[in-house]
Amino acid sequence: MIKFFRHIRKSLISENKMGIYFKYAIGEILLVVIGILIALQINTWNEERKERNREQAILKNLQLEYNSNIGNVADAYNSFYEAYEASDKLLEIVASEDAINPQEVDALLDVIINKTKSLDIITGTLDEIVSTGSLNLITDENLRKQLSNWSFFITDTQDDIVIYRDYLFGVFIPEITDKVNLKNLPIPDFFDKNLGFKPIPKSNFKIDYNKTIRTVEFENQLYNNTLNYMYVLNSYKAFKDYLSGTLELIDGNIR
Repeated sequence: MIKFFRHIRKSLISENKMGIYFKYAIGEILLVVIGILIALQINTWNEERKERNREQAILKNLQLEYNSNIGNVADAYNSFYEAYEASDKLLEIVASEDAINPQEVDALLDVIINKTKSLDIITGTLDEIVSTGSLNLITDENLRKQLSNWSFFITDTQDDIVIYRDYLFGVFIPEITDKVNLKNLPIPDFFDKNLGFKPIPKSNFKIDYNKTIRTVEFENQLYNNTLNYMYVLNSYKAFKDYLSGTLELIDGNIR
């Protein structure tokens, strides 16, 4: 092709047709420029296609993660709600004038102390897109903002969990060691399942729960513990709402 154009130019020059030559040269330049622009446009289209494919892969991975995380938050929420109800029930027993059933108190304390589940969150895809700057591949501005809010919701939730744990294990349990028979509480199921420990016998010490837990000190400690469950439950609800709203946007952007 280049030799063909060169041959035409030589012919025009040899025939002293300079006007036509210049017009032809300009036309040739325009053709080259148009060819370059077309090549650039094709390259741009290819890059955009690759970016959209990468975006779809990210969205599908986020979809899996957010679905799993919603389920994990729901499991943790349900376990904390069960503990909250047990704590609230124990508050009613403390405030009542009826004789206290030690077995009932032990069962409620077992739920309060042992039955809450940890919050397991999967963040692999989100961590990757943040660390690599791939968040800009998300074309939906609202979804980008939602994803950017992740750290706020997870940090707020984790802060309330830390406060709950610090109080439960740092204040509540140490304060009830002389008020109840902790040895009478069941061993957590996963210990028996995983390690096969032999059963621990019940305590031989006799404690009158009507005197030890029906006090203003225990009621206040139990009440604070109940409030901590409420704070965690509120954070879990807000976190689950955030996850569900984000997932809805993710679903709407998957092609």
